[in-house]
Amino acid sequence: MKTRRVLLDSELSSLVLDLFQEADLEIDIVTPKKRILKPLLELGDYSAMLVRNKVPVNFEMLEGAGKRLKVIGVFGDDITKIDVADASRNGILVKVTEYGNAYEAANLAVRLMSTLISRSFRARESKKALIAANLDELGPDDLSGFELADTVVGLIGCGNVAQVLATEVRLHCKRVLGYDTRLRNVYENFHQRAPLEKPVIEYAQLSEVLGHSDIISIHTAGEDKVFKGKELYFAKQRPFIVNTSRNGNIDESSLLQALEENRIRGAAVTVPAEQLRDKKVPEWVQPFLKYSNVIIAPCVGMPSVDTKRKQARRLARSIIDYLKQKDLSLAVNSMDVVGWRRKQRYPLSRGETRSSVPIFWTR
Repeated sequence: MKTRRVLLDSELSSLVLDLFQEADLEIDIVTPKKRILKPLLELGDYSAMLVRNKVPVNFEMLEGAGKRLKVIGVFGDDITKIDVADASRNGILVKVTEYGNAYEAANLAVRLMSTLISRSFRARESKKALIAANLDELGPDDLSGFELADTVVGLIGCGNVAQVLATEVRLHCKRVLGYDTRLRNVYENFHQRAPLEKPVIEYAQLSEVLGHSDIISIHTAGEDKVFKGKELYFAKQRPFIVNTSRNGNIDESSLLQALEENRIRGAAVTVPAEQLRDKKVPEWVQPFLKYSNVIIAPCVGMPSVDTKRKQARRLARSIIDYLKQKDLSLAVNSMDVVGWRRKQRYPLSRGETRSSVPIFWTR
C-alpha cells in the first residue's frame, strides 16, 4: 500500500506533527505561499493538507492536486480563502476548527447580556460599577440565556462573532436585528452559499436597530466608531449596551452621556485583562465607575495558547480519522462529497425484497 502523504503548514507543525508521525503518515512541512503551494500539489501526490485560514486555496490548485487529495484541514476563524464549492466538485472534503475565538467572544457577550438584565445584578447593594477582574466574578453561574426571553437583541457589526452570537441567543429572544456597514461582505461570507436558508439575523438600518432593540451588542472591527454624536437618541427602548469589540470602536463620551441622561438601562464594556489587575482600570473607564448599572469585564482577545493547541490537534486527529476510517467530524461539505446510499425498510418484514411500498427511509 502506498504511503499517504500530508502537506503541513509550518506554522502548525509544532502543534500537530507528532500526531501525524504516530499515524505513520509521510509529512512535508512547508510555508504555503501561493507560488510554492500550487506546484507542490501538482507534483506531491498528497492525500491531505492542513493549513491556516489565511492560506488561499483556489480552483487552479484544487484542479492540479489530482485525485489523491482527499481532505483539506483549515485552522482558524474564517474559511473564505478556501473555495469549498470547487473542493466539493473535485471530491475533496474540507474540515475546519470551530470558531474558537468567535465562540469565546460570543459567549462573553451572552454572559454580559444575561448578567446586565438579571434580577440579581440589578438588586445588588453596591452603588458603583461591577469590576470583574476575571469572568468568574461576573455573577452567578446559573445564568442560562433565558434572561433574554421576550427581548429584541440588536447587533452592530455582523461578522463571525455576531453570527455565532445570533445563533446562540435566537432560541431565547424574540428577534435578532443586525446592522453592518459592509452588508455585501456579510452576505458573501455567510449567506451566499445557502441562498434558500433564512438568516438568523434580520438586517436593518442603524436607526431601526437602535429604535427596536432591548439589548445592543457591538462587534465592529477596524476604526469604525459607534454612537457618534446623538445616535443613541434613537434608542426608544432604553436598551442595555454591551461592547466586546476593540477599544476605540465606541464613542465613550456619547455612551457616558446616555448613562447620565438615563437613556440606556445599563452598559458593559471590556478592557484587556492585565489592565484590570488590582482593580486598576484605564483612564477612559474612570467616569463609568460611579454607575451601578455598569460592568467592566476582561476581553477574551485571541485564544489562549492551550486553546489553540487543542483545536489544532483535534483537527489533525479528524483528518487522520478520515484517511483511515472515513470519519466526517468537523467537515463542512460532507453531503456534497460523500455519496449516501439509502436502504429501504419495510413494515412487518425482516426481508428487503418485499414488494410493498416502504413507509420510511434510513441512511
